[in-house]
Amino acid sequence: MRCLVLAVPFLIAASAPTPADPPPPVLTPYIQNGAFKPGDFHWLRGQFDGANAADKAADTSIKAWRKRCRVSDLTQTRAELASMGINAGASLDSIPYRTLICDQVAFLPEPLNLRDWDGFERDVATVRPIAQAFLAAVEFSESAAQARTPALGDLLRARVVGEQALRQGLGWANGGNPDTPSPSLTPQQRGILISEIAMAMAARDHANTEWLKGIVAAQGWPTRSKIGESGSDIAWLLVQHADADPAFQARALRLMEPLVAIGEVNSKNYAYLYDRVMLKLVGKQRYATQMTCRAGRYVPEPVEDDRKVEELRRAEGLDTLSDYEQRMVKAVGPCTSGPNGS
Repeated sequence: MRCLVLAVPFLIAASAPTPADPPPPVLTPYIQNGAFKPGDFHWLRGQFDGANAADKAADTSIKAWRKRCRVSDLTQTRAELASMGINAGASLDSIPYRTLICDQVAFLPEPLNLRDWDGFERDVATVRPIAQAFLAAVEFSESAAQARTPALGDLLRARVVGEQALRQGLGWANGGNPDTPSPSLTPQQRGILISEIAMAMAARDHANTEWLKGIVAAQGWPTRSKIGESGSDIAWLLVQHADADPAFQARALRLMEPLVAIGEVNSKNYAYLYDRVMLKLVGKQRYATQMTCRAGRYVPEPVEDDRKVEELRRAEGLDTLSDYEQRMVKAVGPCTSGPNGS
């Protein structure tokens, strides 16, 4: 059974995110072309010991702005979902910020030694050239991969280059790829590098989401017969990463559903998106594609029916849960304590 349990008329006009209010003045120098660049990270000074009154007040203003942004974003998302007949649960509280700059500012370096501002400044000075070189390389790869024609398939293949490079970069910065050794950094320095890459990735994901929304509104969901297997897969990948806009993800899922039955959309892609969307909206998935790290093993997030998972996975062409877990260990490394999403 593949039927989407939230099925109602599914082509609702999407609205662009509307910020709650402008960012506080302390962040203004770090905003370029509508995106946030962390720069020297001095906007974090108010969190450290020894901060003066002005820095502490600036930090308070950032935290208050982020709270307002969160409320505004969730209100807008819930309203859009409600217009689609979807009453989302509390699981929406974990989604990224819908407003780009709010989302980027949320990627604070971890861990932070808040007792040593001078040490943090030295670490930022060490890491910035590394981050800037990596991000420049990503921009170069995007420029080199620009679409040669206006065909949708070519545009999609060009779009995915940057977001994939940045995701690979996160693994590299975190030391998670044994084939590409990461720089020798302290935990705090590594956190700064991860923060810079994550902010850049958020910008790509938000831009890709808005671009794909425009394509889908004008042309419908990209199918295999229109743009080929690889192009259709890339469209799915972009919507998989549109986590800040679950209403668009749900809309795409509804468009994909009838296309799976006629072979125009990969059934595995549908299963992965279904689980990603449903975990956010109702707190349960169907095909156990979304995993977490628990007690030394990758295990599925909550599922609708444990007894039918293997049967449902088989029907969509997915491997067994045991094989899936082994693939995850090979791809991202052994499970360690604490949450670790798929």
